[in-house]
Amino acid sequence: MDSNENKKNGGDSLELNIINNNNDNNNNNDNNNNSTEEHIESVEQSIKEFNNVANELETEFRDYLVETHKNDVNNIKNDIEAPPSGEFEPGGGAEDEDFKLRNYFKQSKVDAIQNGGKLKKMGVSFKNLTVIGKGADQSVVSDLATPFTFLISKLNVKNWFKKSKPSTFDILHDVSGFCKDGEMLLVLGRPGSGCSSLLRTISNQTGSYVDVLGSVTYGGIDQKKWDKYKAECIYVPEEDTHYPTLTVRETLEFALKCKTPSNRLPNEKKRTFRSKIFNLLLGMFGMVHQAETMVGNEFVRGLSGGERKRITIAESMVSASSINCYDCSTRGLDAASALDYAKSIRIMSDTLHKTTIASFYQASDSIYNLFDRVLILEKGRCVYFGPVGLAKQYFIDMGFECEPRKSTPDFLTGVTNPQERKVRPGFTVPESSAEFEEAWKQSEIYAQSCQEQREYEKLIEIEQPSIDFIQEITEQKSKSTSKSSPYTTGFFVQVIALTIRNFQIIWGDKFSLISRYSSVLVQAPIYGSVFFAMSNSIDGAFTRGGAIFSSILFNALLSEQELSITFTGRRILQKHKTYAMYRPAALHFAQIITEIPIIMIQVFLFSIVTYFMFGLDSSGSKFFINCFTLIGFTLATNNLYRLAGNLTPSVYIGQNIMNVLFLTMMTFTSYIIPYHQMPVWFGWYHYCNPFSFAFRALMGNEFNGLKFDCIEDAIPKGEFYQNETFTPYRSCATTAAEPGQLYFTGERYLEKSFGWEIKPSTQGFIAYNICIVYGFWILFIICNCIVLNIIDWTSGGFTCKVYLKGKAPKMNDVENEKQQNLLVQQATNNMKESLSMPGGLFTWQHMYYSVPIGGNTMKLLLDDIQGWIKPGQMTALMGSSGAGKTTLLDVLAKRKTTGQVQGTTLLNGKPLEIDFERITGYVEQMDVLNPALTVRETLRFSAKLRGEPTISLEEKFKYVEQVLEMMEMKHLGDALIGDLETGVGISVEERKRTTIGVELVAKPHILFLDEPTSGLDAQSSYNIIKFIRKLADAGMPLVCTIHQPSSVLFEHFDRILLLAKGGKTVYFGDIGEKSKTLTSYFQRHGVRECSDSENPAEYILEACGAGRHGKSVVDWPQAWKESPEYQSICQELKELQVTGSSYASIHVDNGKPREYATSLTYQTIEVYKRLNLIWWRSPGYSYGTFIQSALVGLINGWTFYNLQDSANDMNQRIFFIFNVTMLGILLMFLVLPQFITQQDYFKRDYASKFYHWLPFALSIIVVELPFVLVSGTIFFFCSFWTAGLNSDASTNFFFWLIFMLFLFYCVGFGQAIGAVCINITVALNLLPVLIIFLFLFCGVLVIPDQIPHFWKWVYHLNPCTHFLEAMVTNVLKHVNVVCTTDDLIKFVKPSSFSTCSDYAFEFLNGSNHSVSGSVQSLGGDNCGYCLYKNGEEYYSKLGWSYDNRWRGFGIIAGYFVLNIFLVVLFVFLTRKGKR
Repeated sequence: MDSNENKKNGGDSLELNIINNNNDNNNNNDNNNNSTEEHIESVEQSIKEFNNVANELETEFRDYLVETHKNDVNNIKNDIEAPPSGEFEPGGGAEDEDFKLRNYFKQSKVDAIQNGGKLKKMGVSFKNLTVIGKGADQSVVSDLATPFTFLISKLNVKNWFKKSKPSTFDILHDVSGFCKDGEMLLVLGRPGSGCSSLLRTISNQTGSYVDVLGSVTYGGIDQKKWDKYKAECIYVPEEDTHYPTLTVRETLEFALKCKTPSNRLPNEKKRTFRSKIFNLLLGMFGMVHQAETMVGNEFVRGLSGGERKRITIAESMVSASSINCYDCSTRGLDAASALDYAKSIRIMSDTLHKTTIASFYQASDSIYNLFDRVLILEKGRCVYFGPVGLAKQYFIDMGFECEPRKSTPDFLTGVTNPQERKVRPGFTVPESSAEFEEAWKQSEIYAQSCQEQREYEKLIEIEQPSIDFIQEITEQKSKSTSKSSPYTTGFFVQVIALTIRNFQIIWGDKFSLISRYSSVLVQAPIYGSVFFAMSNSIDGAFTRGGAIFSSILFNALLSEQELSITFTGRRILQKHKTYAMYRPAALHFAQIITEIPIIMIQVFLFSIVTYFMFGLDSSGSKFFINCFTLIGFTLATNNLYRLAGNLTPSVYIGQNIMNVLFLTMMTFTSYIIPYHQMPVWFGWYHYCNPFSFAFRALMGNEFNGLKFDCIEDAIPKGEFYQNETFTPYRSCATTAAEPGQLYFTGERYLEKSFGWEIKPSTQGFIAYNICIVYGFWILFIICNCIVLNIIDWTSGGFTCKVYLKGKAPKMNDVENEKQQNLLVQQATNNMKESLSMPGGLFTWQHMYYSVPIGGNTMKLLLDDIQGWIKPGQMTALMGSSGAGKTTLLDVLAKRKTTGQVQGTTLLNGKPLEIDFERITGYVEQMDVLNPALTVRETLRFSAKLRGEPTISLEEKFKYVEQVLEMMEMKHLGDALIGDLETGVGISVEERKRTTIGVELVAKPHILFLDEPTSGLDAQSSYNIIKFIRKLADAGMPLVCTIHQPSSVLFEHFDRILLLAKGGKTVYFGDIGEKSKTLTSYFQRHGVRECSDSENPAEYILEACGAGRHGKSVVDWPQAWKESPEYQSICQELKELQVTGSSYASIHVDNGKPREYATSLTYQTIEVYKRLNLIWWRSPGYSYGTFIQSALVGLINGWTFYNLQDSANDMNQRIFFIFNVTMLGILLMFLVLPQFITQQDYFKRDYASKFYHWLPFALSIIVVELPFVLVSGTIFFFCSFWTAGLNSDASTNFFFWLIFMLFLFYCVGFGQAIGAVCINITVALNLLPVLIIFLFLFCGVLVIPDQIPHFWKWVYHLNPCTHFLEAMVTNVLKHVNVVCTTDDLIKFVKPSSFSTCSDYAFEFLNGSNHSVSGSVQSLGGDNCGYCLYKNGEEYYSKLGWSYDNRWRGFGIIAGYFVLNIFLVVLFVFLTRKGKR
């Protein structure tokens, strides 16, 4: 029989499910001894609670409507299309007072059915489900040795004949169960039991597993056919992934735009529907007043953690899916909010026939009782599946004992843990997961469950709910959406919604946008002034090419930031893909639309300044063609960088690929190497290069119709040749002019100098190249769309653990499981009963904290908070989400760096000393851990640097192992922490335990913990609280924020500080035995009595009106100020200020207070060792640099292959060295992300005083140098001799030596920029501004004589100038020029001169000027002029000297030292993160 037929107002089914559940935990173990009357009383209580859900959820809606729409209340009648005042009315005619959430959903269902809609009654049935994953030994931490070990193993002959099968393990083993439509299934289990994998498998996210066996059906539809309905079964992960700069309204409205159904009520517009649902969700989750608040994250201020969780849940509800799989979705919510959320789901499941499957950590009995069935997993095996009311009794009958006040969910998960469970005398219970599974399959309840599942599946075959489901899904789709598509809205609608969202994201991060355009406005005048007012002479023709080439480089370098942007939002895209909100291609099209106006503004800002400063042709048509070409080129380059990001797993690999492409595209633009002089083997690359087509189009546009004269500079030149009779016998110093002509056209210059075919028309040439540029843009768009649809670098949101080689544990192995249990048991038993822990009295009095919110306005977040923590006491800090708990901890722990703090904090009656941050531990809410280290390495690093130096290293490491064992992380000690973005590393809850361990191993004197149990299961939470209880008993004072404490956990605390909204105190004082002191305070103010079976933590939150819909008639902050307890607290604080010094005797005297535990030298060594290990384990970064250097070296070497002694080859040598310079400059872009990432981790360490800022600044510079040395050497070997440069030993060595020094300088320069910038976006906007001074003023793009006088100082101060001078003079010093026919400037001598030398004598030897080179006879009257005799003549014209080589070396070394100083300075200035 359908479960929904048994429900009356959603309560009858619940009554059946809880009939056997007894909430009185004091009588848990009296098997079948409870009277019928007690059962009935319990059931009636639960039913009463449940039937009040609608009233509780409705209250805030009603208040909101009355407050905001009171002027329009008379208009809210029968008007579906009414503006906001009526859009909340579900039935169209009911008064506000009659609105109930349950009635709303019911009426919505009735309206939908009357409108022709069908019910989506899709339950889930899974049978014999086995999920197979890769064995841990198959996932080994990668490092720089990995490629060599892989190669050696492949070369080993023995391995050729071995058929090694990769090891696997069962993540889930033979799990069966079902959840009917309209029902709720609770999945319980300890971490690693497979709860998340079960939810992922049910939601059809199985791509990360080796294999999935068994069957999953959705209302009769097989899993293989479910893909096109994937949006109807969604998985909601426990971590919150949102764009931080979007507001709550923008986040939810975007989701609504993508999921607005087509079959709405008659005449109901899309906007009305979205507004109705939006306000419904805000009211359900109590977020009405946060609608315009930024979502935020750990780096952007916004919503609190609990509020972000509500947005995650609301976003999933927008999807309106039939089946919802929630994975630990109450993480970060307080107990009251978590219960409100569970009640909301219960009502939606009942009224809308939703199928809900959820895993909860630390679920209360109130939440547990809302579910219909529970499935308990242990090590991937099902140990119970059935009604929630029978689960507890099943394990009690098995022989387990439930402690008083222990919640049922905690008991159910605790029975599988040897350290937590209690066995009744005379019973033998299962030990391993396999034994639990065997006992379960032999039970009567198992047989009943199997029978019920078979009956359910038979009922599905008869009723065929999939027919109505498919019809309804089809009707919901828009007309432009394919019926087989999983998406609700059409592609065009998705693009519009995404475009609006992208603009909102950009506008939310206005600082980055401003920095982008500021960068343009700063750079444009610099470019314009360097090539200012170019003439129509030979020099003007060459510098025009340099100016246009520089314009291309400018826009290409600004596109660099697109690469790092591509890596943000990957997990959001993955989440939205599973919700079927939009096609990934739609996202890319939206990005294109968004960037077009941004790029247009960028190009026009740059061009308006530079075009006319350059002195380019002032024709309006040419200006707009120039801009149009640059816009197309920039769009293409942006998409090329985005493609590199989408194709690669990390920003470092993508940056290396783009550095290679950038250098090669720059080289083959035709500016550095003219097309007709390119090597045959690389000629094809010219046509695959958007740089070259943009350069061709811009050059063709500028040179079209121009005429250049060379009367002053014709060859031969001088006063002697100014006579008109010599005019026919002179030539322009370019191959573009015919002998005897003293001018040349722009078209001929392009044909002769670059080898381009301009004919039949220049306009056609320009149009052709512009079309190719935009063709590249379209090609890259198509490639990005394909890649986004195919590749997912987030591993589907699944985390895969990797271990050090040979350290991987056996996964879900029965014997290994028993050994692990025994190990933890021994660690618990052997733990010292009385630890000697330092401690002291910490007091805070009249604490206020306010933050600026615009102008001179300040918002008060903490309002007159007072209290203390004493040695041996555990203080709980509680309150509803957003009450200021984390803010208070930040203030007390001295972590706040922004805002205004007022009040007095004392340690042992004295002001806080310099060592306060070091001797206190702070477990932050956000887990900031270095992903390249293992769990054990992370804990050992904390113990080494924060532990007292008098404690031996062996003892510190021993304590680390003890902490690992106590926290059940021994088997994870050698697991890489990793990061969630890549899907490689430990899970979310394991990160939380690691964060706690980092602080515990330091043995702090005071411990602040911000939600240490959030996201952990009951047993892990119990272990942690029990562990820190032992620390408190040993003398350590503790204060801990906690959201959802069970009764058992709550009893471990001595005192409580309860906060209300606005950061005001509700209560501070003792909890008392069985919480009587605490509860009596509230009872004295009219609150009902707290029963012995009730969780006092939930009781006090309910009493003070916490939760989204909680209400209280008592002004608790004011009641506290007027209470005798408050007066007692004030009096005791005064006494403690006087007597506080007496607690100093407890505090271990380690001499004069020190900011850091260890010496600066020791810190530097340890920090360097850690950074070196991180670099060693970053093959994508390190090997990427090596491969980049090898590829660029080979390409550069073979591009300038075997340079000879011709005059043209002299130019090629210059550009070869210019490319070497550009390689170093591009290395800065690679260094930036790594530096900024590590700096973020440093700021977290520095806040806890792990080490001084100086060791980090020095170590991060030094750690790069060996890798840079190897990279530079690889480049040297791959390019130097291939290019045919002078190969004598001194030339070779000097080239290598100064090149290494220059790379060191570039790395230091990049790190200095990273140190001064707040994020990568700002750094990538600033870097192009600074590097233009390096490559633009070095004497290559603009020769020194033509650099404007104003910029001469830059040329002389430029390190690239001295680098190029040293390199060029070193390479050209011993080169004797032998001009080829093509090198010669040809002219005809008059017949009156017997030889060419006679005719050119005055030119070569005139007293008024000095001319290098020589004149040759080409037969008859034809003569040729060779520009240079040797290399020295070539570089002397640039003002460079071979004697300045070592001076240049010293200058670059000085700049490197300056960069080190700047890194140190900027690290010091930015050492504190903004909080």
